[in-house]
Amino acid sequence: MYSDLGGKLKLLRTKRGITQDDLAQFLDLSKGQVSNLENGRRNLSLRQLEKICEFFKVDMSYFFMVETSDSCLDLIEKARILFNSNELSSEEKEDLFTSIMRVYLDSKEK
Repeated sequence: MYSDLGGKLKLLRTKRGITQDDLAQFLDLSKGQVSNLENGRRNLSLRQLEKICEFFKVDMSYFFMVETSDSCLDLIEKARILFNSNELSSEEKEDLFTSIMRVYLDSKEK
């Protein structure tokens, strides 16, 4: 489980353009310790996981979700940003939600 968690951490970090050094500094760890977290050689404490979620502004559920494709993760992240903004009307939010659910259900059938 931790290697899966570490893989998600690395994916999130690299997609956001964050270095291991930057993350290590925020977590008060060494770069080597962050590398060990990402490679499953070191376990995350609950406090570290909370700090990581705070750093990346993601919900803890991100690390425990069923695997999805990168395109689904991108879509979910973009949708989260849009849903939390006032840029979309209620109808547009409903359309977006319907589209996300369609993608999710299609991925479950494969």
